[in-house]
Amino acid sequence: MVCSVWAFSLFAQGRVILVRTDADNSNNSEFMRIADALKIARSGDEINIYEGVYHEQGLMVPDGVTLTGIGSVTIAGELPPNVSTEISDNTSTIDLFHDGNLRNLTVTARNMRYPVHSDFSNGNTVQKIENCRFIHYGNQEMYQYRLSNNTASPNGVNDVFRAQSAWGGGLKAGDKRYFRSCYFESPVRAFSVHNNVDFHLTYGASFTSIENCVMISHGTDLDGKPLGFTVPLHIQSLQSNSPDKIMLKDCEINGYLCFQNPPTFEVFCNTPGLKTIFNTAGASKQIKPLTGQVKQNLSFYVQNSEEIKKLNNEGGQIILRGQAVKRHKRGIALMTSCDKGKQFLGVAMQDIKPGKSGDVKYSGYLLSDYFRGLENLQIMEGQHLGVDKYGNFRLDNQRNIALVSGLQNILISDKSENQ
Repeated sequence: MVCSVWAFSLFAQGRVILVRTDADNSNNSEFMRIADALKIARSGDEINIYEGVYHEQGLMVPDGVTLTGIGSVTIAGELPPNVSTEISDNTSTIDLFHDGNLRNLTVTARNMRYPVHSDFSNGNTVQKIENCRFIHYGNQEMYQYRLSNNTASPNGVNDVFRAQSAWGGGLKAGDKRYFRSCYFESPVRAFSVHNNVDFHLTYGASFTSIENCVMISHGTDLDGKPLGFTVPLHIQSLQSNSPDKIMLKDCEINGYLCFQNPPTFEVFCNTPGLKTIFNTAGASKQIKPLTGQVKQNLSFYVQNSEEIKKLNNEGGQIILRGQAVKRHKRGIALMTSCDKGKQFLGVAMQDIKPGKSGDVKYSGYLLSDYFRGLENLQIMEGQHLGVDKYGNFRLDNQRNIALVSGLQNILISDKSENQ
């Protein structure tokens, strides 16, 4: 089991630098602007920001520096609606590219990239984020300005940064990110993270821990119209060739967990009823409703401790990945059309030989690609599933052992009782 250790004595002990709206700027330990404090900060320093609203952006946090809010502190990044694409795409409220900590802050963004952009490290860095709120108010004003003024590319409506995220993260080899008691809100992606290509083997995989956090997506496009789905959590794989891990513990997520590209992350969570989808968020300037990417890597699935159990095959036949599973003796066996519907337990997530154990999805949502037998079928929301004589799934409105939900997810009712 992976555990996170929370302590903010991460760096060498340094100075305490104060930022307050009524500061005396005559010395180098107290400032009115966060940007001025950051100019003199060095590794080990802590910048204490006192209550108030600070209208700043492009705040580059030096290596090893901690930003701490004292009282109610908001760092409000905002650019004008007529801002150029070049400036908007490359401006976030805070840039956190090295070791660093954020505590007790509200960070917002409007007409720009992210409230916090955490990327471009050299690897093996640690960031700890606690009791913070990150809100992207969207780039709709910029979009409407360009639409009204019919501006041309590269500053046209199709050039506006579309995949707005409250947290935009990129990981290099050995990077560790710890989030606790944080809130993320955005029109599209509340929390977004990606790894990078071919991690350095010396540092190894990255690790991200997200505990007791809330992720809210409004599911609205730049024109204010609903997208038809919400993607509060977006994970993009750029083929790091290492087993990067993401742990979600006791989090609230108001929509889909979206994977862009065939996943290389291992994802562990205990969020019941979490839906997944592939490649819906697209790139920064696109929203693409594409599914089917999961077929390239069926061995990958979210390790949800509330919805998956490791059970022993007590039957005489191998249960292939994606086949139906029934209760049998003290474990499981392959289910076929000869069995009663009430015997259905779930879906095999791995090939399970007789006498061996494997993962079974017994509750929650699972993409249709994981169900053997549905590969060439057109399924629609509201349809019911049954099982054929081979143990594969089929459309069957009489048996009703699982229900087709939105965006090719299938709902498995909890069948774990008495197991």
